[in-house]
Amino acid sequence: MKTKAVFCNVRLKEHAKNGGSNFVKDIVALPEIIECYNIAGDYDFMLKILVQDMAIYQDFVMNKLSTIENIGNTNSIFVMGEIKHSTVLEF
Repeated sequence: MKTKAVFCNVRLKEHAKNGGSNFVKDIVALPEIIECYNIAGDYDFMLKILVQDMAIYQDFVMNKLSTIENIGNTNSIFVMGEIKHSTVLEF
């Protein structure tokens, strides 16, 4: 079955040490999240999430992601098509 990629930007409610470490612990436990980056800018983290379709993503957000206590705001970006994907960097 082909999966859909979603990038979800997350802003935390608080940036205390325990709040951030608890968020990371909760995120690592979710198998749908295949990548997580701590980022600078308007958001604190960027998640790459794989799902089968939009209905499953909605269920993921409502029943898993939204249960994480320190999340203040999210912004989802849905991948419509992949133009380039490479894991090789030649110097």
